[in-house]
Amino acid sequence: MTILVNPLPAIGFMTYMLSAQMAPYYYATPENKWSEIVLPHLPPELAAQDPKDPFSSDPRPIEWFFNGLPQIKDSFLENFNAIPWDLLARPYALWCLALLFLLGIFFALSALLHPVWSERERLPFPVIQVAEQMMDGFFPHSQSATYATSFFRDRMALWGIGIVFALHSWNFYANYDSNWPMIPMSITHIDGTYLTEAPWRYLQPFMFKIYPSVIGFMYLVSLEVSFSMWFFFAVVLKLLSVIACGWFGLANTGWAFMWARNGAQGLFHNQGLGALFAMVLSGFFMARSHLWQTILEALGLRHEERKAFSFCSRTLWLLLLVSFFGAVGWLVYFRVAWYWAVLCVVLLTMISTGVARLVAEGGVMYIKCVSYPADIIQTVFSPARLGANNLMLTSSWGKVFEFDFYRMTPMINLMGALHAGSQSRMKQRSLLFGLAAALVVTFAVTFFSIHYIAYTHPGGAKDMGWGFGPWPRGFYGEQATTANQLAHWEKTKARYAELGLEVPASEVPSVARTDWSRIGWMAVGAGVMWLCLFLRTRIFWWPHPIGIVLWAGFQGIFAMWFSYFLGWLFKSVLVRFGGQKQYFKWRRFFIGLIVGEALAVILWTLIAWYMGKTGTVYNLEYN
Repeated sequence: MTILVNPLPAIGFMTYMLSAQMAPYYYATPENKWSEIVLPHLPPELAAQDPKDPFSSDPRPIEWFFNGLPQIKDSFLENFNAIPWDLLARPYALWCLALLFLLGIFFALSALLHPVWSERERLPFPVIQVAEQMMDGFFPHSQSATYATSFFRDRMALWGIGIVFALHSWNFYANYDSNWPMIPMSITHIDGTYLTEAPWRYLQPFMFKIYPSVIGFMYLVSLEVSFSMWFFFAVVLKLLSVIACGWFGLANTGWAFMWARNGAQGLFHNQGLGALFAMVLSGFFMARSHLWQTILEALGLRHEERKAFSFCSRTLWLLLLVSFFGAVGWLVYFRVAWYWAVLCVVLLTMISTGVARLVAEGGVMYIKCVSYPADIIQTVFSPARLGANNLMLTSSWGKVFEFDFYRMTPMINLMGALHAGSQSRMKQRSLLFGLAAALVVTFAVTFFSIHYIAYTHPGGAKDMGWGFGPWPRGFYGEQATTANQLAHWEKTKARYAELGLEVPASEVPSVARTDWSRIGWMAVGAGVMWLCLFLRTRIFWWPHPIGIVLWAGFQGIFAMWFSYFLGWLFKSVLVRFGGQKQYFKWRRFFIGLIVGEALAVILWTLIAWYMGKTGTVYNLEYN
């Protein structure tokens, strides 16, 4: 249950949802003219509304949300009763309805693909491996046949936990003693110290960070996958970056490629995005026989041989269709053209499937993809074809349901929950009941908790971090700029139409053009991915191309590549010189690294909170 609801209460869903519905109203000013450019294109029923009369005594849900209640009392009940719950409930319910439709799509698709990923392709699901080992010996019939003792009584596991716990405990004490010597876990000064002149600055960013948990996860995936994840960044990407900067002059340093998605500097991100789509389509192609079999079973054209602890094909396909049309219908109801709605849902589902695949096959702890469905649609068809009305809502919807750049997409958690359920031989009815109960509790508790925190926080939600301040101002500022350009383009077309002339190509703005450069780089990424997949069937040593997909979001890969390398190196040495016996012997040690890091961070963060230290006192920084 906790696996599913983990991304929903905070920045994974609620932060973006509340910002998307209320921030454009709060941050609208006479200077930015959002009330004329942005707000007319947003359905008013998707957000609670403040009274138009500034002197009205009626509740002001948006203003109070961002500024805090006019009078914050010491009494919990007085503050609770002062919050306008009746005005907040309907918009929240509408957004949760859209979430339910997407969760239905993710669950049905995960259940259809899981037998292929787990039984046919044998993906390792490293995150679930950790949970399985931790529960080893806790329940009857849960004792592993591979190991003689349970996980927390295993000497190798305890060594792994102890080493990492001691390491983080030592470093944590520096929060209380400025003279305490920390054990360095990263080298980040290379860019500014050694890689300052051409051509070396083209290699930036080149950081060396050690995350024991990432090393542990790399031990649980195949060597070809862990090799690909560091090789395509530290070798392939860096060579291409030197060529792009030094030969073609696309940028002054390699940092320019890390965040860009448009223009010449977005070439690597777009190759990664194209590779992601190619990986997903290839996965569906490899699963085609299984999917076709389930379709025949759902239609009653073939007898369904139900396996233990599996789901009925008819139920899954019915859920998938109802949820898909529900998600599309939600967008259409709020004035999005049906064909754009279909594209948005399909693109979101494909990217979420690709990210779930990265976690199941590569154990990727942290990935970001900076492209959302409306952004991709604008690239292919142009913002002018999309139109301001469709643009505004599909962009807001996409940002909310990409779950913080897809790093918290529920499809990851649902696929993991299904795999954990199948491994533990849990009955499907129990699994479904648990997931449904978790959703009901989460929707109810989250509605009251996050609103109460925001309304009673000194200064309101605007002082509660990036998601309520810089993000909505930047995001809706970008949408307002595009809407302004679209309005100017419509006037230009009308002016030339009155004269009976065609608009000259020189006066057609970028918002009315297809971004062929970006499409081209996505095609290159997809082509390279498919070529590598084909060559792997002919040349046994050809590298796995999963590392190219990580280019879709560089924030995780440039911080973790060195830990990917260390995990690959340790496993390579152990397997090369120790064989299968040493692999299984050390497996629990590396799982212990993961468990030890998690326990250390949780414990010392709680201690910091208890001792009154606030802020990011002790966390794992992946940026």
